[in-house]
Amino acid sequence: MKIAALGFFRCISCTSSSWTILAAESLGKEIVQGSLLCQECAASYPIRDGIPRFVSGENYSQSFGFQWNRHAKTQLDSYTGRPISRKRLFDTTGWPADMSGEVILEAGSGAGRFTEVLLATGAKVLSFDYSSAVEVNRHNNGHVSSLHLFQADICDIPLQLASFDKVLCMGVLQHTPDPRRTIKSLARYLRPGGELVVDVYNKSLTSLLQWKYLLRPLTKRVDQKALHEAIVWAMPSLLPIARSLRRLAGRAGARLVPIVEYSHLGLPSSLETEWAILDTYDMYSPAHDHPQSAQALKQWFREAELVEIVVQPAPNGLAGRGRRPKHR
Repeated sequence: MKIAALGFFRCISCTSSSWTILAAESLGKEIVQGSLLCQECAASYPIRDGIPRFVSGENYSQSFGFQWNRHAKTQLDSYTGRPISRKRLFDTTGWPADMSGEVILEAGSGAGRFTEVLLATGAKVLSFDYSSAVEVNRHNNGHVSSLHLFQADICDIPLQLASFDKVLCMGVLQHTPDPRRTIKSLARYLRPGGELVVDVYNKSLTSLLQWKYLLRPLTKRVDQKALHEAIVWAMPSLLPIARSLRRLAGRAGARLVPIVEYSHLGLPSSLETEWAILDTYDMYSPAHDHPQSAQALKQWFREAELVEIVVQPAPNGLAGRGRRPKHR
């Protein structure tokens, strides 16, 4: 934990922002091992491997911790050599490539594919995940001084309210137990004039007829390692079929096979297979998968008292944007 981030945090037990740092191991201005002690209520939060932890290790996001530890670099642009994550982020948000001087909160970072892009804009980024994936993000992006990582619950974020110019939540909303509550939680951290952007799977008849919604009642209960191994085993047989069907019938053809495939991205064969394994596992393993309609997303932004609301199709399904009013 970088000491410079201390002023952003608040105690989730009493909301105080008065801290004592108990450092067992430090490196310059970063605490590697130790704890944060609230001066008001004496609640203590461990700092392990440079990351303050505001949740226990056991929660509904364990499958994501497993997948990002197995596929730590798969979707990073710096690893693929292609601006896939960069394009998705800017296509979804409409944000500028230079955000120097801004402070951004990223909710649900995974291995840090979008963290990497946000850091390249010059912004200060506070990023967290509910799972152990936050450790992978630290390995991938922790060398950047403007990044501050922590582990926390998206509906109980240990940060000062109204502190961020922008709040981003991509690839996460549908995997939370209550997406409506999640949006209300995220909106609380916007400064006046600040912008919230989320994306979510689109709830439509076509999407609900996908293989995953037929198989998930079973697969989400399978041991994570066993499920991953089964996907790895099946991929050499299924991936060529999916590629052929995409050539014949486009995206609809590829969906006839119960895997994800990415031949349209132009990745090298080995990397395309890696992406297919990762996202097929991501499709079948999460405890929660709640696609949403555009109407529901708009309503939740209104309930969060945001304005200038836009909900539109996006690479991941739907994207929602809204702004905190400058004057209440």
